[in-house]
Amino acid sequence: MESQLWPAARRNFIAALLLFVVTIVIGILNGLDVYSPDHDTLITHVHAGTLGWITMGVSGIALLMFGGKRMLSREEVSRGNTLSWAIITAITLYVAAFFAGDRIPGDRIQRPIFGTVLFLVVIWFLTWLWRNHRSAGEPSVARLGLMLAWISLLIGAVFGIVLGIYTSQGEVPGLDDDTATAIADAHPPAMVIGFLILAAVAVIEWLFRGDRSWSRAGATQMWLLFVAGVMVNVGFITGLEEELLGPANGLMIVAIVMLVARSWSQVGPAGWRDSGTGVYPRLSTAFLVVYLVLGTVLIARIVSGAMDIDAITDAEEGLLLTFDHSMFIGVMTLLLFGVIASRLHGGGRTTVDRIVYWGVPLGLVAFGIGLMTVEALPKRIGTPVIGTALLIGIGAYVMELVRGSTTPAARSQAEVPRPYAG
Repeated sequence: MESQLWPAARRNFIAALLLFVVTIVIGILNGLDVYSPDHDTLITHVHAGTLGWITMGVSGIALLMFGGKRMLSREEVSRGNTLSWAIITAITLYVAAFFAGDRIPGDRIQRPIFGTVLFLVVIWFLTWLWRNHRSAGEPSVARLGLMLAWISLLIGAVFGIVLGIYTSQGEVPGLDDDTATAIADAHPPAMVIGFLILAAVAVIEWLFRGDRSWSRAGATQMWLLFVAGVMVNVGFITGLEEELLGPANGLMIVAIVMLVARSWSQVGPAGWRDSGTGVYPRLSTAFLVVYLVLGTVLIARIVSGAMDIDAITDAEEGLLLTFDHSMFIGVMTLLLFGVIASRLHGGGRTTVDRIVYWGVPLGLVAFGIGLMTVEALPKRIGTPVIGTALLIGIGAYVMELVRGSTTPAARSQAEVPRPYAG
């Protein structure tokens, strides 16, 4: 039985894929060094990816995960559809506000205005998640993780609104300059470390084990990641980054080691024999480990004083960008493509799937090498490879999604219970 919220989720996936095109086009031109975007365009590139693509895509997954395959009332289906339209509209307007920049009079006031609108939609979505989590009956590690991720998103949204007000007005009413700056600086790590890692692990759990599996180890793994995100937020707000980043990173290492150990039947050598759509969450798990390694190197350099975040070198900036892109593309993009591909193709694979899950990782590796070595050639090779593979995937998946629901083969595959691995 297909989820009754599949039409709403499908709408979110289509909108997310279309907004992702904005990020890709700007990224290709910038990566090839043929275009240097201004600040507003660069920030649009970032937010069309992190909000328009990733957050909107995760909201589509949440509709499927929390809606499940249980029978929903007409009111529940209507509420899911309304939520879908609300988050699509709020995110699209917010991304447009970044692109508008100074083109709209009013000192960029459109950013905190539409940021607040999105903040309210995020709260509304969280209440829907909580209500459906309680009514689902059986506990689920995946649902717990995604709900904690959404709470982290809410925290990051608050910081984002403060950042928008501070950028617009030069001050935040009721806050002194140092506090406003600290909260604004906490926005990026709150989104990347607090929200994205938890969201990624929750979706990996869902793809590997479904939405009805529960274990204490799985729940512990999610809470460790949530606490780590809170510690990072507190560290940036209080100026205690050096004291708290290390312990927070330690918690993340423990949680990801637990994920890999619990999922060894899927991510170990035997699991890689499957060359169908199941390869996507395996690749995402591998890049999650890469992300954690890069993050550990960065934190060690910051804590030891070897790296001054306010005066970074080109190589250090390359390391930071590789760190970010390993999460945005290597983990989240492959994971979202994996969810869409599995809904469309079941456990099978198409030529487009092969292009995506070969082209994106290989291009990302070349791109990262170019960034970290400050060499233009690997970056100029990797950028078009990533971009071309992504655009082919987007074009094919959007056409399939627009045509309608999943294929009969995908539906039958989706109904086969996933193996439980601890």
